[in-house]
Amino acid sequence: MGDIPPKWSEFLMRYYHRGVILIAAGFVLSLMFSTPPAQWLPTGALAILLFAVVTEMLPVSLLHGGTQVTLGFPIVCTVIAMYGTVPAMAIDSLPTLMAGVLLNRSYPLRHRLRWGMFNAAQSAISAGAAGLVYYCISSSAADILTIQTLLALTLAAVVYLVINALLVSVAGALYNREPLPNIWQRSLRIVLPTYVLLMPLSLLLILLLRAYHVAGFVLVAVPFLAARECFRQRIQQIRNYRETIRALGLLVQHAHPYTSGHLQRASQMAISVATRLGVPARHIELLPEAAALHDLGKVGIDEAVLNKLTPLTDAEWQMIRTHPLKGAEVVSGIKHIEPVALWITLHHERPDGKGYPFGLKLGEIPIEAHIIAVVDAFDAMVGDDEKGEQRPYRKPKTVPEAIAELQKGAGTQFHPAVVDAFIEALEAGEFGTQHAKLAVSAVAQRQAVA
Repeated sequence: MGDIPPKWSEFLMRYYHRGVILIAAGFVLSLMFSTPPAQWLPTGALAILLFAVVTEMLPVSLLHGGTQVTLGFPIVCTVIAMYGTVPAMAIDSLPTLMAGVLLNRSYPLRHRLRWGMFNAAQSAISAGAAGLVYYCISSSAADILTIQTLLALTLAAVVYLVINALLVSVAGALYNREPLPNIWQRSLRIVLPTYVLLMPLSLLLILLLRAYHVAGFVLVAVPFLAARECFRQRIQQIRNYRETIRALGLLVQHAHPYTSGHLQRASQMAISVATRLGVPARHIELLPEAAALHDLGKVGIDEAVLNKLTPLTDAEWQMIRTHPLKGAEVVSGIKHIEPVALWITLHHERPDGKGYPFGLKLGEIPIEAHIIAVVDAFDAMVGDDEKGEQRPYRKPKTVPEAIAELQKGAGTQFHPAVVDAFIEALEAGEFGTQHAKLAVSAVAQRQAVA
């Protein structure tokens, strides 16, 4: 889907949204007609619905991967087993719709309605399919601890995961014009661990509800809300701490004005490349800090040396080569971003062993350091002509020239897989449409020559 023209992509996205919503509406109506009205939303399910609304309307996002602290998935499995498929669809879709429309007020209402309805629809389809699978294998009266019921619950969870991830991935592929397999794999990597960890909670909720009814749900809900508040305060504390760390990057910008936009662009590029390479979500979360702080050690180097127009002496080169260690020394004592210090230390190492400060080779250098090296090199070569962000000692290159330099250095100066992922992201327009056009043209010309 990455090769779909923008106009076709918008067309497909519009009708994909509508198609999913219509399918969900038909699915819900058909199940409601085949289910007695008294079973649409029993009292116990209604109480759980109110709790689900509260957790969706007051979301707490984790630091890594954007995952939110909610009980959504285990609640759906619990309601399927205890009350049926229709209540599970309501409990999964209604809070999602309310949160999508009422939160994120920075977006226009039309946009919030569109995406809120789509998210609610895909939730309803996922929950409905999971419920049908569960009741094809088991029944609500069965003992939850039997092999048959556990198998039914597990298969229902798998169906929910697969359908939910697929529907969201197709939307992401159309919206971002990115290959579907890439988004599908990223989506599974993010949600699969969460599902595995939360499955036992579903079993606990079912057992408590069967033994103590709604009061049993409260036994889990109250501690969850308390733990959730602790999460919120802790995460906010870490975010404030890291915002202070990001401010350190301004020191480099003040010392060297030509880097005013370089660090921000390098951060954005690093995230795109790391995502394509399947870097863990926690490390992707930390890459902006690493990209923003990778040259922090240059603050302690004489500006006359950094901006020197004539060749550097051996002593000056030695001074330059100390900046990764100096920058890492500043960062190494900062909690929550410990891996960043290593990436900063090694971002000038090379696959052929000719880098610094240690002369490491391919296989000894973290992929994150390789990513920083590539995005740093590209943006340093291209700069921002309109804002005058060129190095005083280097004439800026065009995008095709910079791509040629990266491809020339692949395997020696740069990690080949990182170069490939970077060029793919560049061609896909993730760093700007103008860069994308030049990149596609440059790569096509080099392939024709080859």
